[in-house]
Amino acid sequence: MKISAFLRFAFPILLLSGIPAGASTFEAPTVQTRLVVAGGLENGVYRAALELDLPDGWHTYWRNPGDAGIPPIFDVAKSANLKDFSVDYPVPVRHIDGAGTSMIYEGRLLLPIRAVPVRPDMPVILTVRVLYGLCADVCVPAEADVSARLEPTTDLDQGASDEIDASEARVPVRAEDDRLTVDHLDFDAETARGDADVSVTDDGRLIDLFVTAPAKWYATPPEPAGTDGNRRRFKVALEGPAKARPDGVELNFVLVEKDRAYEIIRRLDAVAQ
Repeated sequence: MKISAFLRFAFPILLLSGIPAGASTFEAPTVQTRLVVAGGLENGVYRAALELDLPDGWHTYWRNPGDAGIPPIFDVAKSANLKDFSVDYPVPVRHIDGAGTSMIYEGRLLLPIRAVPVRPDMPVILTVRVLYGLCADVCVPAEADVSARLEPTTDLDQGASDEIDASEARVPVRAEDDRLTVDHLDFDAETARGDADVSVTDDGRLIDLFVTAPAKWYATPPEPAGTDGNRRRFKVALEGPAKARPDGVELNFVLVEKDRAYEIIRRLDAVAQ
């Protein structure tokens, strides 16, 4: 079942539909959550990570959850002396069940964070609220509140820094790579829906392909569509806002290989229709 962009953002309500009829309460599992901090300022930036230690059998979602789920949603409004905040997403894994295909994380997850202070000589009080989907046999909305005081002269925590490094190594690297092409686009502006045919050269390293679309657009997980010589083919279904056209729209592909992953941008208006 494909879920539209509207339904995906309504997912905090839909999550509860997995609870059996007649159940008066449902105890969500405890997820150990904390901020891991590498140390003091490094070139004007604090390096940290949100840690979610998911119980066995449970998973949460990547920045594009797929056919079902919600991505992590962050709120840092209660932070102090914070000028800029960003989160990176390590490569997920593909998960197929009765609801379709999702991109998920399991086990212990670290999402790398970079925090930039307004005044570098003063501490940052980093207060993070995160809303995320938590799924197993049932799905529930979950939230966590974590905070840390970031001091500019704090000594390096080598263990924390190494863990953040390991998570950052799994974050896709932006690249211009001609191995991936969008070969054809079939798009109907009346319904704002269409399909893109995508192919990737496979030299034996390719593991999987993921994609995200810009705000107000939705791209389904790339569905394997066979091979053509040394190229693996995929199909991506697209949905945009009413009467939208693909002019200027960019898809952000993540090409996952055995040893690393690449982020590749493709403009849809450059594709033959």
